[in-house]
Amino acid sequence: MKIFAIESRISFKRSLVLFLAALAPILIGPRVATAGLARLKIDPDQSTVSAAVAEPAAMVRGDAVGTFRVIDGEVIGDPANPAGTGKVRIIVDATSYRSDSPSRDRTVTGKSLESDKFRTIAFESKSVVGVVTTRSNEGTAIVNGSLTLHGETRPMTVPVHWMLSPDGSFASDGEVKFNYEEFGIKVPGVLFGAILAGNEATIRFHIVATGAVAATAGPGRP
Repeated sequence: MKIFAIESRISFKRSLVLFLAALAPILIGPRVATAGLARLKIDPDQSTVSAAVAEPAAMVRGDAVGTFRVIDGEVIGDPANPAGTGKVRIIVDATSYRSDSPSRDRTVTGKSLESDKFRTIAFESKSVVGVVTTRSNEGTAIVNGSLTLHGETRPMTVPVHWMLSPDGSFASDGEVKFNYEEFGIKVPGVLFGAILAGNEATIRFHIVATGAVAATAGPGRP
């Protein structure tokens, strides 16, 4: 009986060890999966955003192109798992629109964007899908998110080309078109509104994020 009891205790200990070994990946898996998660700050001085809209009588005058200043934002993600961890937030100063025409600038910021009331434009991602790696540090992806413009928030899908530099910085380029009337923005015109500009904006961007300001190993850690 004594030998049986000893063997039973040994068998129980073995079973306990095997159980804990099987449970360990479940307990620590999420931390291991996100061990490379990094947070990068968007660099306003290296980032650019431009907007092109067909001018009134566009066949003659072409597009009006202006730029905005990026003022804040961040890129979060694990390079080994961008689809599962990638997030981006970009804040643009709506009052910063500049083109080759000061009068146009005043119309866009004052009458169209009403930037005295809606001072920022923001994009925030919801998911990253369709990630294709064309090189070891470069590829393409589709970023689904929401754009807040003129006080209205609408879903937005943005195709991007991305690149990781050896120093750890991240760069992304892309282009997206949308009807800005959907955000409650009035289409500007000339001759007292008799000839209107186009209602589609083409946004082109180059976003650079540098300097890991934080690194986490899972949602439970700061």
